[in-house]
Amino acid sequence: MLKIVNHLLVQERLSKIRRKGIDSSHFRMGIMEIGRLISYEFANTLNTKSIEVETPLGVADGIKIKEREDMVIISVLRASLPLSYGIMRIFPEAQTGVIGAWREEKPPFRVKMDYVKIPDLNQKIVIVADPMLATGNTMDLILKVLERYGKPKRMVLFSVISSRIGLDKIKSKYPDLEIYTCSVEEEVNAEGYIIPGMGDAGDIAFGKPSP
Repeated sequence: MLKIVNHLLVQERLSKIRRKGIDSSHFRMGIMEIGRLISYEFANTLNTKSIEVETPLGVADGIKIKEREDMVIISVLRASLPLSYGIMRIFPEAQTGVIGAWREEKPPFRVKMDYVKIPDLNQKIVIVADPMLATGNTMDLILKVLERYGKPKRMVLFSVISSRIGLDKIKSKYPDLEIYTCSVEEEVNAEGYIIPGMGDAGDIAFGKPSP
């Protein structure tokens, strides 16, 4: 399942964070806000139950989200941290997992992974946060690794921008994966970046690392 989040506020935030020369603070805040807004969209798919709420003047019908305690948010270091923070503001009860993964800068863009801390995923709703789905190589390895930690009842990817080639690769290998993204773009350049994209999300958010 692919859901393109076309909400006006999401698209406005995306337009702002794409701008060349944006400073780290405004970029991080924009990504966090997009994480919150995607979470609102996703929340509409969660199971609820009817409850009664005592007000100062009587009793009102209400609802409760039944699955708040069943959620796990997976952060991919380091680029996804602002996106994850935005999601956690909507689902503060969620457990969290962390994966340190990155790809080499030259084709075939092999993926390195050196840090994995994941809770039990059995019967959980697992949300993997990663702002860019480009070649799909990194996400492919992440999803393979997560299979070791149990069988979720739902596996979900939140991405800000996705490439067509990355989506096709991931959807073919993981047909049950639910994908939420704000833009689908057709080109990935020779360096593995989405065009027009928004550049290197990790470097923009946190600064270029020392060699």
